[in-house]
Amino acid sequence: MSCSITIVIPNRNRDLHTVKRSLDSIDPQLTEGTKLVIIDYGSQVNYQSQLKKLTSSFSGIDLILCPTQGQLWNKARCINIVLKSCKTTHLMVCDMDMIWHPHFLENQKKSLSQKKSVYFTVGIMTQEESVLEKEFIDYDIKFATNEEATGITVFPTEQLKSINGFDEFYHGWGSEDTDVHMRLQNAGYQVHFYNSKVYFKHQWHEKGYRSVSSGYPFHTRLERINAAYLDQTKICKAIKANNRYSWGSMPVKGALSSIVEIKIDSYEQKIKGVLSAMLENRGSYSLEVDCSQSFSFKNVIKSLSNRHKWIPLKREASNNLILEWIITNSRNTYYNYKVVGEKILLKITIE
Repeated sequence: MSCSITIVIPNRNRDLHTVKRSLDSIDPQLTEGTKLVIIDYGSQVNYQSQLKKLTSSFSGIDLILCPTQGQLWNKARCINIVLKSCKTTHLMVCDMDMIWHPHFLENQKKSLSQKKSVYFTVGIMTQEESVLEKEFIDYDIKFATNEEATGITVFPTEQLKSINGFDEFYHGWGSEDTDVHMRLQNAGYQVHFYNSKVYFKHQWHEKGYRSVSSGYPFHTRLERINAAYLDQTKICKAIKANNRYSWGSMPVKGALSSIVEIKIDSYEQKIKGVLSAMLENRGSYSLEVDCSQSFSFKNVIKSLSNRHKWIPLKREASNNLILEWIITNSRNTYYNYKVVGEKILLKITIE
């Protein structure tokens, strides 16, 4: 059976110069039986327009634009959206900041196996090196990643589908790629680390998107939660993911029912009570949590003197609590989330 490959690259607001250099290195390698899909997960609307214009200049690239502005980053869902309809024998996952060796696909397609997944070492470039214009071979790297870096992998498609793809519990950054390797191995499949040659070089970029100030939803401790969840995948010898939810589908904003508007202060009990009621009484909600009022002098004194101990939460704690609720209870639901000053604003439709 001849091998074919679909390459999926998730993206959100990556600098377009970085994107272009990556695509310039991939596009010449897209021969028959090989396709590249970029899936943009909720970049700013004007950015998506620019990305569409850029990718249209390449003949062999498909672009999927997801209207998920105001939602947590979910790389696993990006991959699964492409995997769900994938018809090629193999699916490759890569990052948007890589410059590819000019003969990677030519060399690797000859050795693709239906029996094992293969992942690759990456050469990490400095900030100074990343802005230079060179041939791939001439770029200097600071170091090469080891077997712990699992982000660039070629999977046999049917093996990946058999374990329900990537686990969409993982939002934010970290652990989703290690998790899928672990579950494949738990299922009895082989996962091989290829490090004899550097085929990918990573372009340096800032990580300002990993903060509340980015304007996008961000949970300050989510990477630790992801790591603890990954530990359970190992302990439980898990194989299939996404058992409670459908996978590889995009929450789409439908016709809203009458919107229930809720405004509360940031007391822990109030937030938990409201979120539980929203889940029980499904519908469309506009929730505003004011994180400044709970810490007014009057309310703090009232809280301390109240025998029921109302617990005020600062903005970060309130933010984390609400985002955890979305991930745990409503991750397949359409929502729009943002933090404006000391206020948290959530619009969500729970069907």
